[in-house]
Amino acid sequence: MRRMLGRHLRNHRTATLAGVVFGVLAVLVPLAPWSDSAGRTPCPGHAGLVVAGGTDVSASSERQALIQEWNAQHQDDPDLQARLVEISGLADVQRAQLAATSGAHGCDYDVLELDAPWTAEFAARRAIVPFPLPHGWDPDFLPELRQSVTWHGTVYALPINADVGLLYYWNDARRQPPAGLPDLLGQAAEAAGARGFEAGYSLQLADYEGGTVNALELIWGFGGDVVDDDRVVIDAYATQIRSALAALHADLRGQGVDRTAADATEASSIQAFEDRRVAFMRNWPYAFRVLAADPRMRAGTRLKFGVSPLPGSSVLGGQNLAISAYGKKQDQARRLVEFLTDRNAQAELFACGGFAPTRESAYQTPRPCPRSSPSEQQIGQADLAQLATQIRQAIAKARPRPVTPAYQVFSEVFRRCFRAAAFQSENVDYAAFTRLLRAAYSGRPVRSDPRRPCG
Repeated sequence: MRRMLGRHLRNHRTATLAGVVFGVLAVLVPLAPWSDSAGRTPCPGHAGLVVAGGTDVSASSERQALIQEWNAQHQDDPDLQARLVEISGLADVQRAQLAATSGAHGCDYDVLELDAPWTAEFAARRAIVPFPLPHGWDPDFLPELRQSVTWHGTVYALPINADVGLLYYWNDARRQPPAGLPDLLGQAAEAAGARGFEAGYSLQLADYEGGTVNALELIWGFGGDVVDDDRVVIDAYATQIRSALAALHADLRGQGVDRTAADATEASSIQAFEDRRVAFMRNWPYAFRVLAADPRMRAGTRLKFGVSPLPGSSVLGGQNLAISAYGKKQDQARRLVEFLTDRNAQAELFACGGFAPTRESAYQTPRPCPRSSPSEQQIGQADLAQLATQIRQAIAKARPRPVTPAYQVFSEVFRRCFRAAAFQSENVDYAAFTRLLRAAYSGRPVRSDPRRPCG
C-alpha cells in the first residue's frame, strides 16, 4: 500500500506539473483562428463535449468513470461523446487557465468545473450562463450549497461535489472529542509528547488556496472573523487573531503542530498521518478512502483511525459545474451536467470516489462501491455510513468563503498577510491588513509598500 500511495502522490504531482505546463501553453499558444465571410474570427469547433476541471484525486478516477458511463449511454451520438480535461491539481492554476480561456472568449470547453468561490466571478464576467431549471431547484440538493451556485439571485451552476474539512485522528491519540480548536491543539501536543508522534496536528498552510482555507478555519476556531456580511472586519477581531497566531507560534516551536505546516498540502499531510508521524490531521473527505485502503490503518476489520467534524466551523468547499457562455453546444452541456449531478452519480461519487455528495439522498443509504479494488473492498457499508454522518454534520455547521467576484485577489492578499504574520513576524498592523483586504474584496487596486507588504 505504501508503494500504491506513493504512486498516487507521484501521479498527483505529475498531473499538477502537467496542468501548469498545459495552462501556460494554452495561454501562450492560441489556437489558429479562421475567418468567416464578415471577417470575424470565431472559435474553431471541436468534436463532442469537453469538461474542464481539476485533477481527479480519487483513487478510482471516479469522475472519468462517470464520463465513460455517459459516453456508453450515448455511443451512437458523436455530438454527445464527452471527455474530461484535467487542467491541474492546484486550484489557483486551474482558475487561471479557465479565466484566460473565457477571457479570450474561447470555446475550447463546454462545461467548466469551478471551485465554489469562483462561481460569482465567472457569473459577473458573463463567462457562464444561467443554468436552465425548467422544474425549479431540486430540493434534494443540500441547502447549504445553493449560495455557492447563485449570483444576484440567479442559479449559474449545479454542484458536483461538496467539500468540508474533517478531523482525522489515530484512535489511541484522542482522549475525547475536542471541545474546540484550543482543546484540539492541547490534545495534539499531549499525544506528541506521550505517544511517540513527531508532532500532534497536521494542517496545510502552504501558499495555495488550501492555505487560505486552513487560515480561515484557524481564525474562526479562536473566535475571530475576516468578513461578515460583505464587510471586512479583521481589525475588529485583532485580539482573537493574535490568540490564534500565538497558539500557532507556540505549537510550531514545540510539538503541537507539524513544523512543515508552512509547506504542507493535503497529500503531504496524508503521508505524514499514514506514517504515524502526526496524531491528528485536518483534511478533506477524499482522504478517508486513501487511509482506509491501507492495511496499516486496520486491525482486522476495525479501523485504527477515526474521523469527525472539525471542532468549530470548517470552510464549506466543493466544485460546481457551469455551462460556458462561449461553448457551441449549451443544450448538450446542460444534459451532461444534469447527468453528472443526478442521484445515481452522486451515490457513485461518494461510494467509489470518496467525494462528499451534494444530495441528501446519497447520505441516507450509502452503499459500497461495486468497482472497488481488492484493497478497498474492506471499506464496507458501516464505514461509509459513519463517514456520511460525519460529513453531513460538518457541512451543517460549515461556512462559505467570502463571496465576491474578486475572490482570487482577496484570497492571495489574505494568505500573503497571514503567512507573513504566522511564519515571519508576530507583529501585524491590523489597520493596514484591513485596508488591503477591503481593497481586494471590492476589486480595487491593492497598493502596498513592497518592503512591508502587510503593514
